[in-house]
Amino acid sequence: MTSKLPILSALEQKDSSSINQILATYRERGIVDHKRTLAIPFEQRIPELIKQPGGRERVSAVLASSILSAFSHIEKAKMSADQIIELAEGVIDSAHEDQLSIEDILLFLKDLLMGKFGKIREQIDMPGFFELLEKYRDKRYKTLESIRYEQHLNYKNSGSSSRSKANLTINRDDDPGTMLDLMQTIYQEKNSTEDGSRGDD
Repeated sequence: MTSKLPILSALEQKDSSSINQILATYRERGIVDHKRTLAIPFEQRIPELIKQPGGRERVSAVLASSILSAFSHIEKAKMSADQIIELAEGVIDSAHEDQLSIEDILLFLKDLLMGKFGKIREQIDMPGFFELLEKYRDKRYKTLESIRYEQHLNYKNSGSSSRSKANLTINRDDDPGTMLDLMQTIYQEKNSTEDGSRGDD
């Protein structure tokens, strides 16, 4: 399991150099490229990781540790160890809604530290944390909608009528299955593109 999960392994080993190197692959000019995070394999996303033996404990531990580390640099984010563990568990429980990965949470925490969600003026509690995380998820969701629309145009241009414009809308809260299917398509398309470019070498 560890060999296929470099981010989890790096976090458990507290290998900050490897963590930063991995996260850098999901940024373009310092900004999170959600097309890349959406292409993370499903077996490496939180809802799948916690199905592994001891998976939930491992994911909870690295998330809690990462949140604690980030909060130590934010004056308005002081929580007890128990509250941070509860927060990590809350992230895990909500991850199935839009198939969050550990990388998503780390990228969000980094952006939070960099002030990309605005100056934090009020004390961060659990609801406040999830409000901030929602801003990250919304950007990710909009990227997903944009990709879905691009796919619709591609189908339309190729003469396929199997997808109608009426099916373009995705409700993140009501339809995690549709999001899962679309992200699987993105991952497969990314792999086929990479395989094609490798074949040209």
